[in-house]
Amino acid sequence: MKFNSLGARILLVVISLLILSVGAIGFYSISAGGRGIGAVVNDYEVSLAKGMAHELEADFNRFQGTLHALSGLVTTRFTPQMLNAEVGDVVIRQFGAQNGKFVNDIGVQSRHIRSLFIVFNPELFGTKNVYMVGFKRKNEQDTYLYMDSVGLGPSELIDRSNQAAAWFWTPLDTGKEYWGDLRKSEAGSDEVLYTMPIKLGEQTAAVAGISFDFNFVHETLNEAKFYKTGYAFLLNRALKILHHPVFTFEGPGFREVAGGILAPYADNFLNSNQGRFAYVMGGDEKTMAFRSLSNGYIIGVAATTAESLGAVSAMRRAVYIGIAAVLVITSVLIILFSRSLARPLRAVAERALYVAESGDLTVSVDARTSITEIKA
Repeated sequence: MKFNSLGARILLVVISLLILSVGAIGFYSISAGGRGIGAVVNDYEVSLAKGMAHELEADFNRFQGTLHALSGLVTTRFTPQMLNAEVGDVVIRQFGAQNGKFVNDIGVQSRHIRSLFIVFNPELFGTKNVYMVGFKRKNEQDTYLYMDSVGLGPSELIDRSNQAAAWFWTPLDTGKEYWGDLRKSEAGSDEVLYTMPIKLGEQTAAVAGISFDFNFVHETLNEAKFYKTGYAFLLNRALKILHHPVFTFEGPGFREVAGGILAPYADNFLNSNQGRFAYVMGGDEKTMAFRSLSNGYIIGVAATTAESLGAVSAMRRAVYIGIAAVLVITSVLIILFSRSLARPLRAVAERALYVAESGDLTVSVDARTSITEIKA
């Protein structure tokens, strides 16, 4: 088809208009659809982190309830006047004998707790002995056994330079709960020590504590399946890794992972209770959504943009294919139409040229067409 032919010119005009109109609509659809899918993905990942945070928070709240129950034992049976070394030996031993079974019963209520104890403050009751009531077990199936020691002497417990006793003296100094680092239990599994001060008036009479099996946290986060390679992770308030499919607590912290490539994003966790941000790692664009727990832990979910926004690419391909199909079909129809229009016109033009050259006015024109204007 020559460019100066009627069909070519009609085709050029129509295709140009189609490209402008259909292309504009298609690109607008891609842009609007991409923004919509992006917003849905953002909400989904933030909600996913929030949901897992609430699930863990429920278990941690039960642990907190256990410590409050232990605290209530002390506050209902001691008075501020009893917080001295003269009466400590007799009163605390009597307290242990009377309430040991109750402490044991509290521990049985949670399958994750491995030990629970009350350690009285040597600063008030003297450094002669470690006065305590506690029970421990190696696993969920075992029976609780009486604890006669926490592995530290009374002077060591209140030595602020002794990090092994931070679980004890930190609640004394801050008046707040203390969440320890991951450590290995006697059974070889991960566990965490969680303690709370027991206040009587203005004084801290004792510290209540539990250790719990951390494997249930690993199991909960491992069950979080989203996209193809998305995963959940957990950090403590110092941004040390408590759970991750690759990294461990003993390994690099969040700021040091992959040579510090994530360090610029670390403050996002500390400056906001929840959020989502994008970053590039290993040449891939990725996203992280996170949510903070009340104990300072931070739960996050990470995914690659290629997976989370895969629907945008699929939509873009579909729009491009649709535009191409419209152009191809339209081109075929225009070519057929232009040929049906050009055929009778060409016949008329040829007869007119013959008349002009020969002067024969008797010649007839065969213009078979359904087009009224030409047929007439």
